[in-house]
Amino acid sequence: MKYFTPEEEEKMQQSAAQPTDPAQKVRWSAEGGPSPEKGGSGGRKGWIIALVVIVLAVAALIVALVWGGGAGQKGEADSLPASSQASASAQPTAEPSPTPVPGPAVTAEDWFAVLNGPGNPLPEDFDPQTDAIDGAGYYLDSRAVEDFFAMQQAAQEAGLQLKIISGFRSTQRQQQLYEQEVQALLSQGLDQAAAEEQAQRVEQKAYESDHNTGLAVDLVPQYRQTKDAATIVQTPEYQWLSEHAAEYGFVLRYPEDKQEITGVEFKPWHWRYVGKELASFLKEQNLTLEEYWQQDLS
Repeated sequence: MKYFTPEEEEKMQQSAAQPTDPAQKVRWSAEGGPSPEKGGSGGRKGWIIALVVIVLAVAALIVALVWGGGAGQKGEADSLPASSQASASAQPTAEPSPTPVPGPAVTAEDWFAVLNGPGNPLPEDFDPQTDAIDGAGYYLDSRAVEDFFAMQQAAQEAGLQLKIISGFRSTQRQQQLYEQEVQALLSQGLDQAAAEEQAQRVEQKAYESDHNTGLAVDLVPQYRQTKDAATIVQTPEYQWLSEHAAEYGFVLRYPEDKQEITGVEFKPWHWRYVGKELASFLKEQNLTLEEYWQQDLS
């Protein structure tokens, strides 16, 4: 039997207490035991590996959280309708409605601003005072005659000849013209209701015609005495009136692009006196008398 010195027995006991498995060595060292390889590199490698594993795990967790949150937000946006996404990304500012330009100081009681038309008759006691404007029996409200003559003279000086083919009409004469128009439309195959409705766009009922006001005059070139719109608009007389009539207080009463507003067909021969100030305003703003009433006099 071999005998060991006390020093040898102590070394043998320490060796028996150390774990032989490398992993166990790492655990044993981490738990506070003596370093298994004191002064060597095995212990440090274990700590480094453990630290790297921990860092990678934390980094993976952060990436997962960030990516998951972004994907969720994207999914919510993609789930919205296209219109909602557009609304969320940019809300256009609504443009304010244009403010109407204030008109001249005109009231509904001013004689030159009187308004009538289909469905809007004059009072039955309406009775304008008129004067003759030529030798053929055409009349105009006496308060508008001076300006009419001034316009007629200016046209002559421009080398133009205007022919008057209608002026003030009595209500009896107007009703007669309206009924003639209805009969003409009935002969074309329209029923009574359709004929009466269509006639109103051409020759209105008594009290509903602009000619009953005494402020309307029909003008055509001297050499072309016809109510043909396509022909009249090509004449220098019509073009001159379109440019200068407002200077004398007259406006084109029934423009081509406002038929749905006036309820009357395009009449390039029909000129209406509204006074110089109001005529200039209507021309500048491209307004009919109906639109002006609705905007300023209603």
